[in-house]
Amino acid sequence: MVFAEFIVLVIFLFLLTKSSSLVVDNAVNLSVFFGVNQLATGMLLVAVSTSLPELAVSVTSSAANQGAIAAGNVFGSNIANILLILGVGAFLYGFSVGKENLPDLALVLMLTTLISVDILFHSQITGDALGFYEGFLLLLLAIWYAFRMLSKKRLVGGGSERRISRHEGFTSFLLFFAGVIGVIISSSLVVDSAVKLATVLGLSKSFIGATLIAVGTSLPELSVDLQAIRKKHYGLALGDAIGSNMANLTLVLGAAAVINPILVKLHVFIAALLFAVVANTMFFYIAVVKKQFGRREGTMMLALYIVYLAVIFALQISDATGV
Repeated sequence: MVFAEFIVLVIFLFLLTKSSSLVVDNAVNLSVFFGVNQLATGMLLVAVSTSLPELAVSVTSSAANQGAIAAGNVFGSNIANILLILGVGAFLYGFSVGKENLPDLALVLMLTTLISVDILFHSQITGDALGFYEGFLLLLLAIWYAFRMLSKKRLVGGGSERRISRHEGFTSFLLFFAGVIGVIISSSLVVDSAVKLATVLGLSKSFIGATLIAVGTSLPELSVDLQAIRKKHYGLALGDAIGSNMANLTLVLGAAAVINPILVKLHVFIAALLFAVVANTMFFYIAVVKKQFGRREGTMMLALYIVYLAVIFALQISDATGV
């Protein structure tokens, strides 16, 4: 039984890898076709596509009056995008991106995170929920961000001598979205298979939820970005990680708040907020000061992510036992 579940998991991981490769290759073609550099392509087209699992989970949770799950999903995924995804990429391959873009990108990410944290803390202090109007403002911010990315048509490093015909561009468009669908479906299958395998091995449900499910909605970003880094499309990978965080904080959180007011358990949620700020601060430092993501930086990011999982797991146990 264990061997069979393991084989199924390996098959789904193979499909996920192939789908991710399809997304990366055709995203690069689309960036050339539309005359937009890879960083902007990653921050808008790829990021929104790979954030669909977070959007689905958060909207469904909010509609079921489980807004805390939606908020936790947003910040948990954002932490994973920085510490886990960029951490693994830095540890395995190492990468750097044009210094002209990194400070601005890191600052936008920090400001967006702090704005969202301020809104959530304000809702706790005043007793009001993160509601329709706040969610509407976040959706407006998402629209502004989309137009901002579309207007960046020739950023530094965005030029290319390649030319792609309309037929090739249309084909790449279809293959890109076929790859996105493949990534989303195979990611879901990987999570389901991993949960079944963990259950067969006798691992606790709380441990499964704190690890496998937490990472589950970030699998599209992880698989796509590792493929991009491996193929040396660094701008695409970084753009997807940052763009996914922007999409989560604006589009995903905003949509969830518009559907239903969001209330959270502050003592549990404070840990996620704290780690989100620490993760963003670490990213900001590396981006602005060092401008290089190497094995050392990857190790620090992954170590911090392990600490985050341990803290969240301990809080879940404490909350469940009433300690």
